[in-house]
Amino acid sequence: MNPLQPLSEVLIPKHSLADWLNWLEQRNPNHIELGLDRVAALWQTLQHTDDIKLPTIVTVAGTNGKGSSVAMLEAILIAQGYRVGAYTSPHLEVFNERVRIQGFDIDDRSLVNAMARLDAQPGAETLTYFEWATLSGLLAFAAAKLDVWILEVGLGGRLDAVNILDADLALITNIGLDHQAILGHDRSSIAREKAGILRKNQVAVYADPTPERTIAEIARLLDCPIWVRGQDFTVEQQSHSWCLIQAAQQNCWPMPFLTGQMQIDNAAGVVALLQHPANTLPVSSRAIELGLKSAKVIGRFERWVHADRQIIFDVAHNLESVRALLENLIENSELEDKYQRFAVFGALNDKPISAMLAFAQPYFNAWFIGHLASARTASVASIVALLPEEASSRSLHETDIVSAYNHALAHSKAGDQIVVFGSFFTVSAIRHHLSQVGAHLV
Repeated sequence: MNPLQPLSEVLIPKHSLADWLNWLEQRNPNHIELGLDRVAALWQTLQHTDDIKLPTIVTVAGTNGKGSSVAMLEAILIAQGYRVGAYTSPHLEVFNERVRIQGFDIDDRSLVNAMARLDAQPGAETLTYFEWATLSGLLAFAAAKLDVWILEVGLGGRLDAVNILDADLALITNIGLDHQAILGHDRSSIAREKAGILRKNQVAVYADPTPERTIAEIARLLDCPIWVRGQDFTVEQQSHSWCLIQAAQQNCWPMPFLTGQMQIDNAAGVVALLQHPANTLPVSSRAIELGLKSAKVIGRFERWVHADRQIIFDVAHNLESVRALLENLIENSELEDKYQRFAVFGALNDKPISAMLAFAQPYFNAWFIGHLASARTASVASIVALLPEEASSRSLHETDIVSAYNHALAHSKAGDQIVVFGSFFTVSAIRHHLSQVGAHLV
């Protein structure tokens, strides 16, 4: 089938959400077609026809930390009493995860209604999978009459579908080397794409601990009053809290529920955004504390127990996020000498697999490699070939990622640790498997 076969040509009954998703997935869900003309024109027509009044829009871009930052923003704003929608991607197990209303995945019926409304619009057949998901989410938010929409950029920023809306508040997390074939081969080029979400007179924060000056330069040209970490605010970690320091003012906050140094960095960006003097969403200190202590994200250093083994899921899929995962393992999940740590790994072929493996190999006693359910999966043979020599003799491989996990389980003993990472697809498949075999979250 042509990867861009018009949706109208895919003849599948569309009654349930499963029907709609089956219909939509007949096209290549991995197809990327950056650009805003088609999706913006459709949205403008829908907004005019349905008389959609936009609430406060918060847009979050960056390489890592977007999902966690969205979750913290969502939890804080809900704690303050706002009605909040959050749009994220990709999903791990069910499509509904992409569209949350008041902290809960959207129900099937609301999504079906949104998709039916979109399908009735001339031009919908030109949308990619992500564009379809985005406009469906926005229509669902509009129907729910919310106070705030939080939108996570899927890829880049400037040409991503969520950027059809002008954000009132914009947060850029860190900039790393990912999607280089599309966004550029260095941090400066990638930063320029992320900066595409900035607008004139818009509240914005750039929270990267090592900021690219490109972001501030673009903000200055736009007359965007951005706060940049290291220039306009700093972060200081204490034993049981962390502090945001801006000018002569210092405010200290509890550690986020989400684990790891990166989560403090993410929390700092979120709090800085909400405390920016031009922010029009009043938020109390109490709401910030409650939100930081309650925000959760599935698949980010998520701990399970299965057959008396410690299972850790993490969607780390580039060098920066793998580094953060390993720091978390060292700081928050040390093992006694009698126990071992095993890696279950699968990745997409456009990721820096060699660098990820080289960095991670000393931390694991053995590697279990599997094939992912994606057209972009890296073959097992190619991953094994990239394993450093020290790890290749300690690797076992299977035809699929769930079999690789089961192999790791069989080779481990009670008390050992199995770390599942490398891709959203890796975590999705094994997390779904564990939910069916009696494993449970810690």
